[in-house]
Amino acid sequence: MINIIILGSTGSIGRQTLEVIRKHKKKFKVVGLACNSNAKLLNAQAKKFHTKNKVLVSKTPKRLATLIQKTKADLVVNAISGSAGLVPSKLTLKAGKILVLANKESLVLEGKALMNLARKNKTEIFPLDSEHHAVLRLLQTKGLTKYDPRRVKKITLTASGGPFFETPKSDFAKITPRQALKNPNWSMGPKILIESALLLNKGFEVIEAHHLFKCPLNKIHAIIDRKSYVHAIVEFSRTAKAPAQTLALAYKPTMKTVIEDTLVKFHHDTRSPETKLKSRKLKFLEGPALKKHKFHQISHAKFPAFGRTLAAFRKGQIEKFYKTSEKNIQKFLEEKIRFTEIV
Repeated sequence: MINIIILGSTGSIGRQTLEVIRKHKKKFKVVGLACNSNAKLLNAQAKKFHTKNKVLVSKTPKRLATLIQKTKADLVVNAISGSAGLVPSKLTLKAGKILVLANKESLVLEGKALMNLARKNKTEIFPLDSEHHAVLRLLQTKGLTKYDPRRVKKITLTASGGPFFETPKSDFAKITPRQALKNPNWSMGPKILIESALLLNKGFEVIEAHHLFKCPLNKIHAIIDRKSYVHAIVEFSRTAKAPAQTLALAYKPTMKTVIEDTLVKFHHDTRSPETKLKSRKLKFLEGPALKKHKFHQISHAKFPAFGRTLAAFRKGQIEKFYKTSEKNIQKFLEEKIRFTEIV
């Protein structure tokens, strides 16, 4: 039985994680739950999963640290939205617990520090994100978990293109919050839906991949798959023992697949590559099977947020850039600024 804490349990990822755990209830025991303000749902979750340790952060913020540090747990799922997730990520790693990370802001803001904390405390960070999950799976086919310049030529993440891929740039100033909250493929929380509509999130995800896989930024690319079926592509170099290969990982766009595969496969089987790579829901594509899929390049003129994010990171200004975008997203949702004024 694996003891698990879920932070942000009432949000989109938190709820889906609990659904996956319920499906595998013989493998997991939920020993801790936390959310910001949805007391009614938090209490219902605690009752359903027989969880005594629960924290309503808006009422008792100091108890969150106690929950993470003192509760006997094997892993912590951090599904908190926004920069508020950074401190819980640090606390999890300092406590020597495995961090299953859906909070991309943690790595965007302090990725190097978090990776060092994981190493220092002899624990691990596993991404709960479709693209990074796919990259890790693809690397594992070669016995890797990080970028190796001798064996990996390029890593490519995919984006859906958001709801405005076909919308003329001239109409962007008229976009409403209601329109921006409609992703063609994914069910997510409001903040990440706006980031996705801007392709701002894809810039953040490139930074995440840079930290998670110790990969140079110029080796990480992004393209658009309108169906969100292919999640990542890795180009492997030719070696003395193996030919060059371009391999992609594909599956239907649902976070439950990512959550289930991460929690169940990565931590609770024999850990042999052969066992971990078996899944009916995941498909490895190469050659003709990959070439038949249509991809699009990201238009930097139409979606400047993608390039601006990476530029801010290169200049060492990502924290300021992120905090400004976070505030502006909230202003846009409150209809105080236009879509084109967010970034």
